[in-house]
Amino acid sequence: MSEVQPAPSEVQPAPSEVQPAPSEVQPAPSEVQPAPSEGKKVTPLGVLKALVFILGIQAAAVLLTYLNAPVFSLSGYSYAPLGTSPAGSAGNTLLLVLVVFSTTLALVWILRQKRVLSFKIIVFGATVLSAFSLTLITVDSVTLYFFNFSSPLFDLLLSFVPVALLGYTTFVKASSRISSGVLALLSAEVGSYFASTLPLITALLFPIAFSLYDVYAVFRGPLRELVSAAPASALGVISVKAGEFTIGLGDTVFYSMLPSLAIYQLNILGAAVSVSAAVVTIAAVDAGMVFTLYLLTKKKLLPGLPIPMVLGVASLLFFLR
Repeated sequence: MSEVQPAPSEVQPAPSEVQPAPSEVQPAPSEVQPAPSEGKKVTPLGVLKALVFILGIQAAAVLLTYLNAPVFSLSGYSYAPLGTSPAGSAGNTLLLVLVVFSTTLALVWILRQKRVLSFKIIVFGATVLSAFSLTLITVDSVTLYFFNFSSPLFDLLLSFVPVALLGYTTFVKASSRISSGVLALLSAEVGSYFASTLPLITALLFPIAFSLYDVYAVFRGPLRELVSAAPASALGVISVKAGEFTIGLGDTVFYSMLPSLAIYQLNILGAAVSVSAAVVTIAAVDAGMVFTLYLLTKKKLLPGLPIPMVLGVASLLFFLR
C-alpha cells in the first residue's frame, strides 16, 4: 500500500521488532499527491527537493546494509516460512501482502468505531517499536565501525531518541521536520532490514506484488478511507514530508530496499560490482519516482510504487542475471 501525494497529509503504518520477521516489520500504506490545502502545484523545485530527500534515505540504507551485513549474516535469520523455492517465495510474498492488507482493514475498522485514541496508540506503538529495535542494531554497528566502541547501555539510550521525538510530535506538538527526519532514518533501517533478511527471490517478488496491491489500495481498497478518516497527528508517524509532497512510509521503505538489496546480494562479487548495481538501481527507482510526481500534474492521488519498483527490479535483474 502506498501512494504519493503533495504535502500536508501523512500516511502509512509499519510495525516491527528487534529481531523481527519481515511479516512484523510491515511497510505501511502510502501515497503521493500534491498539497492541496496549501494550494500548491507540482513544481520542478518541489520535485528536486523530494528527490534529494529520497536520495538521502537511499544512501543511508546502503551504508546501513554494508555495516549491518555481518550482524545479519551471523544471526542466520531469514524470512522463509514456505521455503526458498520459486513457489515458496511466491507464497512468502503473498503472506507479507496479506499481513499488510489485514492490518489496514483492522485500522479502518477501529476508525469506523470512532476509537481515534486507540488508532493513534496502535500506529504510534508499532512505529516506535520498529524505530527502537532497528536503531538499536544501527547504533551498535555504526559506533563499532567508525569509533571502535561498543556499549549496550549507550546503544539502548540512543535508541530511545527516535521514540521520544516521535512521541513529542504525535502527542505534544506536531512537527513535520522532526517526524520526517526520524521516519527517514526508519525507512532506511527497514529497507536495509528487508534487503538483508528476505531470500533473494522473495525480495524481488515482494516489491512487485506490493506495487500491484498499492494500485488496488489507493484507488479501490481501504487505504483511501484510512487516509481520509485518520487524524493528522496519527498519520504523521507513518509518512514523510519531502518538499511539496507527502510520501508514505511504505514508499520510502521500498525505494531504499532495492539499492540495499544490490549491496547485500552482490557484495560477494566485489565492492565495484555491488556499488555500481546500487547506483544504477537508485537511478532507476528515482527516475520512476520523478515520473510519478510529474503525473501528479494530471492526477491528484497516485500509487507511489508501481513505476519505481518495475524499473528498480529490472535494473537489479540485469546485474543478477
